[in-house]
Amino acid sequence: MAAPRFLMPAILTVVMLIGLLGLGSWQMQRLQWKLQQIAKIEARQNTPPLRLQNQADIGALTEAQHHYQPARLRGSFGSQQGFWYTQIHNPPSGITPQQRRGYHVLSAFYLADGAAVLIDRGFVPASEKDALPAPSQALQEIDIILRWPDKRGLFDADDSPAQNLFYVRDPKVIGQYWQLALPPVIGEMVASRQVTPTWPLAGQTRLVLSNRHLQYAVTWYGLALVLVFISGLWHIRAWKQHKRQGN
Repeated sequence: MAAPRFLMPAILTVVMLIGLLGLGSWQMQRLQWKLQQIAKIEARQNTPPLRLQNQADIGALTEAQHHYQPARLRGSFGSQQGFWYTQIHNPPSGITPQQRRGYHVLSAFYLADGAAVLIDRGFVPASEKDALPAPSQALQEIDIILRWPDKRGLFDADDSPAQNLFYVRDPKVIGQYWQLALPPVIGEMVASRQVTPTWPLAGQTRLVLSNRHLQYAVTWYGLALVLVFISGLWHIRAWKQHKRQGN
């Protein structure tokens, strides 16, 4: 009659062990994926910038081949200006904690053939947003890093296009409001070499990705080992107690 007494704890141990090992293996898979992403970013940052001159050049871009690729555009900004709510990731010296909450400034940049690209010009604190002038529409060259937008998350707020306020950088949605056919790629402006930073503050691309997957995997595998150890002690103690009671 001792079997039912040991069966349920054993089943629970096996179920939890499978779960912990599965989580550890998943983190190891994520580790390999993250290392590949980091290697791609490092390799692409060491390549000459692509010169994108027209719609055909933009249309040939793919996320798999060009994500985080430096590029150079020649053209001019339009009058459109939107704001993506976020927090600054690369605060320069002198910026206060209160200024780290604000917006990335989004504008349309027109190439020689009229093709438009969504450009993230950089960060502006919430306190400076309303005083920010429209971008210069003079002919210019800008250096960017090519990015593709994240998907809308479950907890992302709804956009407010009437206020030019967006919570997800989605060129399709923003382009519909601006009545532009924007490609899915986003250009994040590279920081200029000016001594005194001005708003919007460019150079907000996160080139260093957080990578703690090995730590997480060790944690899950460690918990699995602890589970086996504790479960083993319990079963040994319970079996000895059962033997004594049987005698």
